[in-house]
Amino acid sequence: MQHRIVIKVGSLAVTDEKGGVSPSKIAEIVGDLHQLKQQGFLPILISSGAINTGRQFVQKPEEKGMMISYQQACAAVGQPLLMKHYIDALNEVKWPCAQILVTHEDFKERKRFLNIRNTINRLLEHGILPIVNENDTVSFAEITVGDNDQLAVMMTEASDAEKLILLSEADGLYNKNPKDPDAVRLDEVDFRDDFSSVKMATKTSIGRGGMETKIKAVRKLTPLGVDVILGTFMQAKPVSRLLAKKGGTVFKGNPVRQQSRRKSWLSTVVKNDCYVVVDEGAADALLQKNTSLLPIGIKKVHGKFQRGEVIQIRHKSKVLAVGISEYDSKTMGLIKGKKSAEISTVIEYAHSKVAIHKDNLLLKKDEL
Repeated sequence: MQHRIVIKVGSLAVTDEKGGVSPSKIAEIVGDLHQLKQQGFLPILISSGAINTGRQFVQKPEEKGMMISYQQACAAVGQPLLMKHYIDALNEVKWPCAQILVTHEDFKERKRFLNIRNTINRLLEHGILPIVNENDTVSFAEITVGDNDQLAVMMTEASDAEKLILLSEADGLYNKNPKDPDAVRLDEVDFRDDFSSVKMATKTSIGRGGMETKIKAVRKLTPLGVDVILGTFMQAKPVSRLLAKKGGTVFKGNPVRQQSRRKSWLSTVVKNDCYVVVDEGAADALLQKNTSLLPIGIKKVHGKFQRGEVIQIRHKSKVLAVGISEYDSKTMGLIKGKKSAEISTVIEYAHSKVAIHKDNLLLKKDEL
């Protein structure tokens, strides 16, 4: 059984406080994730650190109005340097990686969101580690994700991961500032628990987030059934340690929503007046083999829909499944009945060989 997990590391988890990449810190994280991969986990890494890596090359301006362009310049210098160190560490364990740079707009716009999801799916299928960061070189106040805790939330939902792990300086949530000698760490927090009485520590001098942004991340994911684990990066095998409950705080997701998270989303947003009718062969393949829906199995396209919208799959007037369409209704009408190899002869750009991918499909027989 493979478990998708998103791991978010803050700036100080991979860089030095004065700027520059820390190869030893990156090697520790990479080694830990590789061991988890061998155990059946599918890690997705959200990595801060680009801005801090590039600080040593760009002079900090005195004018506050220049700070955004300063940070963008730092990120432009730092991102390739940060990735180089990740690549070097991953080469030691023969693990390829991919860089994904995103902005808030990429998650808000449905087609871009679908592209992100599909890219993540393909990378994981091929044993490649996705390394995600905000595209700081083009982000600005109106579109910026703002901090990588928020980005981690979006990526957890986009990738349908079952856990989010946030690595920071603090080893979890305490009842007061962890620097206080009588502070007590909370081992486990229920998704219904109230944190209003907890005194949050301030953010670090390097990162843009802090404990408050992490709690906001928790609040968005645990009601959906996603477990969030918060702990320190300043321990050996920091991720494995948290998964083994040897430290940190586990914020438990709603167990009811965990079971129906994917189903409820697809069932809620499906366009009931939009569907494709499939032949006997396609129906059997979907129901018996859990395959993707191929264009060759489609006999009819009904209704108007866009790529990325959820539509029905019907056979003999019965709804067999619902799923995210890889093509809009007009294009689907052009490629129906065609073999996957023939799609490019009908349309100019064939971005997918399937009509609905199995990862984005819910069989009605499973909706019990």
